[in-house]
Formats: sequence, C-alpha cells, structure tokens
Amino acid sequence: MTQNQQNKTCEPALLALRQDIDKIDDQIISLLKARMEVVTKVGEFKKNNQEKFFIRSNREADMIKNLVEKSKGVLSSTTVMGIWRKIITAANMHEQPLRIAIHNPRDVVDYAYLVREYYNDLVPIRNFDSVSNVALELEKGEAQIGIFALPKNDFDAKVEDAAENWWIALANNRNGLKVFAKIPFGEFSDEKKQNDQIELVAVAAKNPEKSSDDNSLFYVEVSREISKGQVLTALKDQGLEAKILKSVKLHQVDGMVFYLIEVAGFWLEEDEVVKNFSKSKAKGYVKVLGHYARGIKR
Repeated sequence: MTQNQQNKTCEPALLALRQDIDKIDDQIISLLKARMEVVTKVGEFKKNNQEKFFIRSNREADMIKNLVEKSKGVLSSTTVMGIWRKIITAANMHEQPLRIAIHNPRDVVDYAYLVREYYNDLVPIRNFDSVSNVALELEKGEAQIGIFALPKNDFDAKVEDAAENWWIALANNRNGLKVFAKIPFGEFSDEKKQNDQIELVAVAAKNPEKSSDDNSLFYVEVSREISKGQVLTALKDQGLEAKILKSVKLHQVDGMVFYLIEVAGFWLEEDEVVKNFSKSKAKGYVKVLGHYARGIKR
C-alpha cells in the first residue's frame, strides 16, 4: 500500500477524531461563557459591598495549585498556570478596569514581559522611574497595581540606592499599599536558575489575604551595632525561617541598618512572634510589607 493510499484510508477516522476535538472545544467555550456570567455576579457582589480592589490573590494561587494537582500526568504545571492565569486576568478585567504601573528606573525590558505573561497583553502597562510616581498613579486610580523588582544577592549593607530601595518607601506609605503577589508564580527547582530569575512583586491598596502557603515580606530597622547574623538568629529564636534580600545604610539616617527580609509563613505585625522579635536583643522595628503565595516548582 502506497503512502497516498494509507492517507486516504486514515482520513475518515482522523476526520472523526478532529470532529470530536471540535465538539470538546465548543464545550470549553460554552463553559468559559458560563464562567464569565458567574464572574459578573461576583463583581456585582463586590461592588455592593463597597470593595475597591477586586483581585483575590490568595484564592487565585490556591485555585491554580489545585488545578495543577488535578492535571498531573495530562498537562505540565507551566501549561496549566499559563492557561488559568489568562482566564483569571480576563475575569479580573471583566470585574473592574485594570491598569499596571511598573517601577522600572533602568528600563529593563523583561519586567513588562513577565507582567504580561502573568496577566495578559490587554492590560495597559506604564513604566515609571520613581517610587513616588508609581504611588501617585495608584493613589489617583490611574493604576490599580504597582510592580517592583525584588533585590537579589545581598552581601554587606550597601549605601543608599533609591532605584532598588522602593521597599523603604513602601514601609512608610500612608495609602495602605501592600505586597499581594510575586511574579512569576512558577519557580525553578534548580537553585541556580531560581537565583538568576528576575522576581517582581505586585502591590495595591488592599487588605492582607492568606493562602494555603505564603511568604511574608518584612521591613526591619536595627542599630548598626546589631549584625546580620544577630538579626537572623533573633528571627530563628521566634521560629521564623528568614532570608535577607537586601540590607541598606541610608546617608540621612545615621546609626541604623534597614533590612528587607523574606519570612516563611503568613505573619502580621500584631502576631506575638513578630512582637517578641522586636523585644529581642536585636530590638528590630518591624513593618510587614505584605504577603505572597509560594510559587509552584517547575
């Protein structure tokens, strides 16, 4: 039998399979339409409750983790995350306008790429060179989400670098801005790749939300006499697993060191362990900058 004859023999069976796929695609579209109808009702509920920021980052994270678990052996975690992040963003935009302001003083192209991958290409994005301009956009309602890059590879306390030290300004903002998500949501299993990965955080004027597995961001002030090791030991003594992301000395604040610290778990300033850390030998002043769900390993 020639190749042409084989193709003709297979055509009816292949056509039937393709028709099955088309029917399933139609069902998927119908379900997505039904989903958006429910999203409309959810948006109306939030408006009636006078909510200003509709995104529920904790639910989104737990939803995606649950779907990744359900689809094991069928779709990769990256595929599931990509599909549902787009569906979720479409729902977000259906509920209320969504615009994003990126703190990008060095014009890093990858920031916008990562943000669009996490949300979608339809979300309006603007880049700003100062923290104050991002905060102003959020305050005026010109943007609903601000994006900042997490610093990497901290060694000794550095001299002030305003381009990276957005977290110091965030700790002192009066508009209720809090970190609520980390981008990307997928994390490399390989430690070196993870360390090389650009990581962004999303901030908005919103209340803290707990997911099934979170990290918290701490802003900590201590005297220069207190070493980095003493800070970590004091946190460990309270049962807190911590990683210093950045340490800074400011010219205008003599005798103090400022730390940006990622802490495992969901913690608030009123929690006893946080208060006890402030009373420890480190005597650290703590502000919780926000929280984000731990990402899925890929």
